[in-house]
Amino acid sequence: PAPQPPRQPPPPAAEPVSGLSATSTAASSLAASVASAAPPTAAPQPPLAEGEVAAAAVASESSPASPYELRCGEGAGSSQCYLPLDAASFSVRGREYFADGKKAPSARGASELLAVELFRSRAPVEAVGSRRSAPSHTLQQRTASPLASVFVVSLVIPAGSGGVLQLVLYFGVLAAAASGPAHQLLRAFTAPDTSDAWRNGRFKIIPGVEAGPWIVRKAVGNKSTPAILGKQLKQTFSSSPGVFEVAVDCNSSPAAGRIVSMVKSQARHLAVDLAFLIEPQSASELAERVLGCVRISHVSLANGLIPAYCGTEGEDE
Repeated sequence: PAPQPPRQPPPPAAEPVSGLSATSTAASSLAASVASAAPPTAAPQPPLAEGEVAAAAVASESSPASPYELRCGEGAGSSQCYLPLDAASFSVRGREYFADGKKAPSARGASELLAVELFRSRAPVEAVGSRRSAPSHTLQQRTASPLASVFVVSLVIPAGSGGVLQLVLYFGVLAAAASGPAHQLLRAFTAPDTSDAWRNGRFKIIPGVEAGPWIVRKAVGNKSTPAILGKQLKQTFSSSPGVFEVAVDCNSSPAAGRIVSMVKSQARHLAVDLAFLIEPQSASELAERVLGCVRISHVSLANGLIPAYCGTEGEDE
């Protein structure tokens, strides 16, 4: 009989595209690495000139470290993901703002966005960035530059079926960029003896809707209406070694609650840009600079796509 051609191996299975990854492998590898969570000691580097920030090369990973992480998207049309943004897309108080009232594009952000989590929970998870399985403990592995600390913003959003949605943003503050007025403000903001009243009067958001229905874009604004969050919303502050966290209750103001409800109902149609800043309130604190920014891109909030938080005593909580 004629010789048979060699059997071809089956084609590889297509990699599923999903905004969230919850593999048991990722959870197991994280648990094994928690004991060595502290970032490695790096040789000191000279400070950068004001307005400069070392670019953090975020390592690509096949699966997130936390089962609650959103994937990082690859382009403007990506969905069920987040995207890093250029801080220069936000206008902030310029060097002479108190004399001329002029704003200018922000210098590079004072940190790098390295992870985003989104999950459902029966109640807000407090100090979410300090729990044992938080991405905080693996951020150093995701950047080529030494990190001085981690700054966490936790947005607590009411869920339609009871409980809450929690959107958690993890910003790595770069050790080499720890200079200038913006970083002096950051050090003051995170200092243990700083009052919550001072923090509430300084922590600022600049929101914008890059894509979405006109009515939502009008309600949220187009990066032109900054707001001091503590004037309208309840905020709590917590810290652990190397990690500082701001938790914002997005439903603690009726006006904010109405906007949040509108955004939730249209979330899968929206690309929402958010920048966070610590507001300079004297000439010596200028120029203003974005602390961190993110785009949340077309994220459906359907229960089947948003994982439920399942932390247990002694592990996640």
